[in-house]
Amino acid sequence: MSSESPDYYRARIIDAPDRLLPEGKRLPHGWSAVPVVNEPLQLEWPDTGDYIARKLPAPSRLRITVALDYRDAKLIEVFLPETGSVLGHIDIRYAYVFQPFELALTAEQTEAVLRQGVGIRVDEGEWPLWIFDALEGDISRKLYAPHLLIGDDQQSMKHYLDSVSSLSSLQPFGWLEGCVLDGIYAMRNVLGAQRIDQVIEAHLGQFLDSEGNLHYEDLHGRKADGSFTTIEATLPLAVIVKVWPDHSIVTGALEFWSSRGTDTAAGGLVIDGDAVTAEGAYTVAYPLAAIASRLNRQDLAEQAIQQLLLRRDCLADGNHIYLRYFQQSQTHTFRSWSRAFAWYMLGMTQTWIELKTSRYASLPGVNEIEEELRRVAQAALSWRQPEGLWTCFLDEPQTGIETSGSAGIAAAIALCAKHGLLQESYAVVAAESLNVLAAYLTPDGILSGVAQHNAGGLELQRGGYRVLSQMGMGLMAQLYAAIHSDAGLSALGSRLSDDIGVRDYE
Repeated sequence: MSSESPDYYRARIIDAPDRLLPEGKRLPHGWSAVPVVNEPLQLEWPDTGDYIARKLPAPSRLRITVALDYRDAKLIEVFLPETGSVLGHIDIRYAYVFQPFELALTAEQTEAVLRQGVGIRVDEGEWPLWIFDALEGDISRKLYAPHLLIGDDQQSMKHYLDSVSSLSSLQPFGWLEGCVLDGIYAMRNVLGAQRIDQVIEAHLGQFLDSEGNLHYEDLHGRKADGSFTTIEATLPLAVIVKVWPDHSIVTGALEFWSSRGTDTAAGGLVIDGDAVTAEGAYTVAYPLAAIASRLNRQDLAEQAIQQLLLRRDCLADGNHIYLRYFQQSQTHTFRSWSRAFAWYMLGMTQTWIELKTSRYASLPGVNEIEEELRRVAQAALSWRQPEGLWTCFLDEPQTGIETSGSAGIAAAIALCAKHGLLQESYAVVAAESLNVLAAYLTPDGILSGVAQHNAGGLELQRGGYRVLSQMGMGLMAQLYAAIHSDAGLSALGSRLSDDIGVRDYE
């Protein structure tokens, strides 16, 4: 293995199939892509010469990044065009825009690829696969262009901080990008506001034009300009209102929430259809609280509290948290899914912090939120695996470790400890989890071990399939910042003594 720092070696596309985008679908503005179909897409690495020779022999990772919502499950064949030798397959299932996928190559395969290039093809199904092209060599978007990653200097956390604080952590607008924006914003106290504010502006500049208009595609790749498609789309408002409190999109979000479900002024649920979801604790209650504290709106603070307490009543059941409760059928689904716990805990925690640090700290219901946070933190820790993380379904260890939910749960625990709601021992536990998560970072700092977004249903979630995910990186950034932005917690994070293992968190 090369001990050199990881570098991206971009491919040149020399032969791409000719296809049109599916009707009604759209690529992100300013981005370009090519299809992967039966007819091979051919890549080459010309003019590498001495530039790459110093890193060889070394294994590598061949990467491509999805450019259009993909609701299928296919093995993408990667082969050497001169010999036809198959190097392997990239397993892509139900992928979303900006999601990278990779194929590990041996040192011998890497040298063959540099000589011959590669061909990429897949049996075409109902859903076409589109990946980003060379993107005009834009260095800020280097992760997304087809490339070989070569080198591993064993400093993945250092590279993680660089990757998360750049466009390499970009996600589709909505809950995915909201997780990232929260993580980046939290890093202001670690990496400095001057650096981080530029990153936030670069991220938001992908979706908001100079006149404040919103441009994006929903998670099906359809145009969604100037609107919010679901309550999950509003999570970015929590950071937007922190950096631009007077932005017109804030008013638009308030109007959207009022249009969803029952009368919010009367304390009703802001929901999609009749489904009460854990996501809403994070994507609705938290942005409401962030807006309330900055615009001095007690009514919004009260609504945020109601969103949490109503979700507590609908979704919490002993040591379990459900992802969804359907009011009409009175049924629950996704019991103790890791990200259900994360959305519930992180949404409740971030909302509580916004209220606690504002004039609304003593509103009715805040004490109930604090009681629930203490209870659910203990419940989550009862499911924590010996290695320090949580499985995809917390009460089903056979479903395997899931890193994004683990990061979100640990972030909530760390934040509660940082703000005095939980005792010091909880912060040490969260720091332990952060250390374990570091082992799931790629050499360039992208988080692996993440369960795919929930488009493939229970079967996909239970089957052990894992992906790379910038969304997970955003949750991990919130955990990292909670541990490292405070001198006391940072010291605790470096002091992971064995005597904490007694699991006495009270």
